[in-house]
Amino acid sequence: MKRFIAMLCTFLLASSLVFAQETEDEDDYDETKDISFNMNQAGDQYISIALMMTMPLNFGGDFPLYRKATLITGGAGSLGYHRFLTGWLAVGADISFGYHPTLGSNIFTYIPLVVNATVQPSVKNFEFPITVGIGAAMESYLSRTYFPGFVFKASAGIFYRATPSWSFGLSDEFMYMPQWYADSKYDDYGIFDSFQISARYHF
Repeated sequence: MKRFIAMLCTFLLASSLVFAQETEDEDDYDETKDISFNMNQAGDQYISIALMMTMPLNFGGDFPLYRKATLITGGAGSLGYHRFLTGWLAVGADISFGYHPTLGSNIFTYIPLVVNATVQPSVKNFEFPITVGIGAAMESYLSRTYFPGFVFKASAGIFYRATPSWSFGLSDEFMYMPQWYADSKYDDYGIFDSFQISARYHF
């Protein structure tokens, strides 16, 4: 009788272990069916760093800044923070510092702060961010400062996600930076195009 009870207990224990293993396998299978890979998820964030060559498209020089056709190609750098609201839409802000020499060997500088939205489709390890933003800039030339100046930016680029944490890319950025005065006859409009080399840290 004792032997029978021992064999019955052993059988029941073995059956329960097999059943538990089958249940775990089924649960694992169901979970993997629900997992889908996206390069970015809601809540993901990244910090961007960019260096750029900036070309004035309508040139200019004195205040009103762009009218006398004396600005030449300059450079800029930017730092930004962005957060994904969905797998393809991110919002954030960028601050940059730019400069342009003039034909008279003076320097025009500007510091725009822009809030923006980015739509980013991706294919495999390649990402294609398209960004638009508005903000304000402080503009300086010689002893004169114009603040706040309105800024509109739009850019498009291609990035390669080299690792889960880093991506590198190239982009082109359009910037519209007008100057508006109480007397509209002094109003002026700066239009710039920038070629950018960027790195982004994702976390």
